[in-house]
Amino acid sequence: MPNSDSYEYSTLKNIESAARSSFILFLGEFTYNLILALGSIIIARILTSEGYGVFSLALVPPLTIASLLSLGIDTAASRYSQMFLTKNSGEGVKVVVEASLIVKTVPSLLGSVLCFVFANPLAQLLINRPDIAPYVRITAIIVLLQNVYSLMLSIFVGLEKVVGATFTKISYSSVKTVTSISMLLLLQLGVLGALLGNIAGYVLALIVAFLLLIQILMRLGKNETDKISVGAIAKEMLKYSLPLYVASLIPAIVSSVYQNALLAYNLSNKEIGGYRAVANLSVLVSVVTTPISATLLPLFTKFYNNSNKLDEIARMANKYIAFVTIPVTVMAMIFSKEIIYLFYGANYLFIYPFLPLLLATNLLAGLGSLTIPAILNAIGDTKANMHSTIISIAIFIPISYVLTVRAKLWGFLISSLISSIIGLMYLTNYVKRYIAKPVDYIHSSKTYLASILSAVFALLVFLIPIPRYVSIVRILLGLLIFLAVYIPTSLVLKVLSEEDVNFIVKAFEKFPIVNIIVALLGGYAKAIAKLVLRKR
Repeated sequence: MPNSDSYEYSTLKNIESAARSSFILFLGEFTYNLILALGSIIIARILTSEGYGVFSLALVPPLTIASLLSLGIDTAASRYSQMFLTKNSGEGVKVVVEASLIVKTVPSLLGSVLCFVFANPLAQLLINRPDIAPYVRITAIIVLLQNVYSLMLSIFVGLEKVVGATFTKISYSSVKTVTSISMLLLLQLGVLGALLGNIAGYVLALIVAFLLLIQILMRLGKNETDKISVGAIAKEMLKYSLPLYVASLIPAIVSSVYQNALLAYNLSNKEIGGYRAVANLSVLVSVVTTPISATLLPLFTKFYNNSNKLDEIARMANKYIAFVTIPVTVMAMIFSKEIIYLFYGANYLFIYPFLPLLLATNLLAGLGSLTIPAILNAIGDTKANMHSTIISIAIFIPISYVLTVRAKLWGFLISSLISSIIGLMYLTNYVKRYIAKPVDYIHSSKTYLASILSAVFALLVFLIPIPRYVSIVRILLGLLIFLAVYIPTSLVLKVLSEEDVNFIVKAFEKFPIVNIIVALLGGYAKAIAKLVLRKR
């Protein structure tokens, strides 16, 4: 095979591998979020927006402490386990796992103790609800559970064992949902039952995760390419993760302390409950973006020492990300009222206008919001993401304070969108030190145009007199219309080529059921492509 062919073959095989990993994660994310969504619907309906607000606020202190003690180790664990796996060093991988668990567990355990002891002042300071302190004390253990849980997911991704991450997340969502609903309906425990169900979900998920991880580590080869101690690798991982930690520490303080305090002091329990319900529906887009983002770091790590390949991979990855993420976001935005009613019922319809604005940041995916941070982390230049975060926060804090006090939730969400845009602008300019053209903006603009045109046709479904109680019918009809227009429009505007269609179909041909759906859509796309070529 010629060198050029070998180059193309290697590139496509790695992209295909990433696509398959993303799809496995997608199935896991879809199942995980479906179970959580069903659970949140029942929990929110039983507790009402007032009780759901209390439930959400009770989790703020432990999750705040957990985020402050993350140390950035999750990304480091994923990266270093991938590096040793590439070297076929089983012992190196085991050392990375051991070091990351020690670094993450010790401070998290201390955090749980502090959360339990200082529950009263934390409830007063962070959420302006001293009456919720007993709930905060009960949930203190979540500091430890959440941090170890997130670490295990990152380790599975680094080891390219996305099935492990999938089983862990599904275990969490299943146990949390079943336990919470049982305690609410059978034991009538109210907010306490929902919180205990959350804790039970973490516990069983971690048991599953550790059992799977032990099996994976036992199967690794004995080949040792590097002799390194736990202490040495822990020090190296901390050196790598320190900028990531600072980058995550600042937004953790802003999101967990400043943002929650800002909302708690300006919104009622009902409004906070409604906002949390809307925030939960952001999974409609994150179910697509999260698995893609998780597989980008290992993918880019393989090519970080080859700028030519990295440049090509970046543009190709961004192309496919935009093709999926932008239309999913647009669809969720235009059917926001129907989605809120379907998930939460008429009592939560007061909050539906906020869903489009909450989802708007996902539209930045076409401009590199997912690929550029992953590229910089793969290269090892983690300071860039830290600087971007600092810039975004410096913009967010003053704007959000003024707008939230004056315009409540509208002002808060607008501030978040503005700060995200400015942070991405900085990263886009910075990444040019390594890659001349990480994003094809002309191509991305065509993706936006295709999505907008398709949305216009999908809006026609609102002319059909369908009762709201069957809003799912309106959503499905709108989706069919959207796809019927989006695929040919994308081909006409050259967002996708026939070769791209073949690649996507091939990437998912081994996945049952979904391969049928992808094949049908692919067949439709190929028929349109041939028609377009014939006319030309």
